[in-house]
Amino acid sequence: MIKEGIRVKREKKFDRIDIAIYVLIFLSILLFWIPFMGRDYPAGAEIPFHYARIGTLADSLKEGIFPAKLRPMHMKLYGYGVGFFYPDIFIYPAAILIVLGVRPALAIKIFEFVYIVAGALIGYTCYRRLTGNRLAALFGEVLFIGSRINFDNFVGGSGLPHLNAYLFAPLAIVGLLEALEDKKRGYIDYAIGITLVILSHHLIFMTLMFSLFLIVIAHIDVVVKNVRILGKLFAVSLVAMAFTTAYWLPAMEQAIHIKFIAVYDNSYNLADHIMGFYRLFTNDVGIILYVLFIISAAAYAVFCIKKKKADRPVVTIFIIDVLMMYITCSRTIWLGPVGQALSFFQYTERFVYVLTNLMIIFIVMVIGKLTLPVIEKKREYVIASLFISAFFILLTRFDNKADFYDLSSYPQRVLNPQDYMEEYEVSGAEWLPVECEPSACTEPNYSRASDGAGADGFKHENAKYYEVWADLSKEYYDVPYVYYYGYRAYLVDDDLKPTEELKVGEAYDDNGYVRVFMPEGRSDFGHLLVTYKKTTVQKTAYVISAVTAVLLVAALALEICRKRKGTR
Repeated sequence: MIKEGIRVKREKKFDRIDIAIYVLIFLSILLFWIPFMGRDYPAGAEIPFHYARIGTLADSLKEGIFPAKLRPMHMKLYGYGVGFFYPDIFIYPAAILIVLGVRPALAIKIFEFVYIVAGALIGYTCYRRLTGNRLAALFGEVLFIGSRINFDNFVGGSGLPHLNAYLFAPLAIVGLLEALEDKKRGYIDYAIGITLVILSHHLIFMTLMFSLFLIVIAHIDVVVKNVRILGKLFAVSLVAMAFTTAYWLPAMEQAIHIKFIAVYDNSYNLADHIMGFYRLFTNDVGIILYVLFIISAAAYAVFCIKKKKADRPVVTIFIIDVLMMYITCSRTIWLGPVGQALSFFQYTERFVYVLTNLMIIFIVMVIGKLTLPVIEKKREYVIASLFISAFFILLTRFDNKADFYDLSSYPQRVLNPQDYMEEYEVSGAEWLPVECEPSACTEPNYSRASDGAGADGFKHENAKYYEVWADLSKEYYDVPYVYYYGYRAYLVDDDLKPTEELKVGEAYDDNGYVRVFMPEGRSDFGHLLVTYKKTTVQKTAYVISAVTAVLLVAALALEICRKRKGTR
């Protein structure tokens, strides 16, 4: 299927059909962007949390904290390690704009619009390369941007990491399909795709890798015959891991040293959030995409019967689609041992992002296969294809929301820096230590000693440092920071220079705060300073990612030079 599509040769010039296609792509993006035309932001469920991520990142940068894994001013000045568990790379541009004085809502919109444009072009380019059919690729892009899960997430849930992961997934899927044919471009796109997804959202990355694993299994005979393919895939995967080390290694370090509510006492019970087939097809996937999928499957079955052959990539994607539908809705799986081990998924709707991508890829592959010989040979077919795509741009929007184009129908939320001071904006305590709930974080300057006695201190530089005069005869003090591995505590002199470092741990038995143990055998008072410092593991991870990035840029520069010399 891919070989046949890629062999199709077309004039390199940018013709009138290409112009019409890119106009429709831009139209699909612009009309998808309608809800964001207002001054403020649609009142999506997760908007405050993700705004708090961006706002606290901007504040951290102002205080000279980089990379800002831990935001000391988040969680009502108790500090929140959101950067450990949600990759920050794609929100840095918005945060930098805010630092430069751009209004937060505008800064966020600018870069989300850039990501939407990039995602649409990625989708179109991948579909076009997959099928060799630009009109089929256009139709796929229309479905991709206008899908139900994309709209519901971006406008209703406003999960910015989910959005990016959804938009970048086609690069990994199509790249893998091409890599299995030992195409150089495929390995590169696969590596870039999985890198972008893991730096967007870790759980969607896991569902994506599961689907990619199934694709490899379906082509196991190809891999066995040409072991180099598996070796190359392993090699580029290692490069992707090295590049993303700055994200996943510090996260693993934290997971080893801290207890999390998402692991032990999840606020979402997975057993109560297993999606049913009816909801999957009518709501999250949507009737339009589901009907197109069924029609495509039937049309391809007839085609295969007539031709007495089938293309493995098309059949593989269809089977994986059906399997993913079953997995998403299977109570047998999710209520069993496997489901219990994967309870951190919280709800099975997370699979729909990858499932929607796979369904669109199947539809595009079938359209490309069935229409490749004729669709661009007759002018009326071209015009009809463009009109059909334009019609589906409108149809998908109205299907998502009957009054999609009525700006007044979208409640707007004013983004306020105080959002990340409120307990209900801190992701429901999802990643906080078990004992530490946001509702308990009410005294950001108060420390409590081992015998219950208290001491008032103060925080400065946007909660970057905490100081208190402590009675050194106590066993320990619990200071008002939520514990993350990397907090350091010192006794300091009048110039705030450390004179002695103290042992730090997590207050498991009380409130999950930073517990500072006093030196033994002392009975005087001491000036205590507590702050967060990057660990050796974090610093090593940053170096690995930085070195990998430099080597990749150098390799790219050498490849460009080589190609230029070859064309002379």
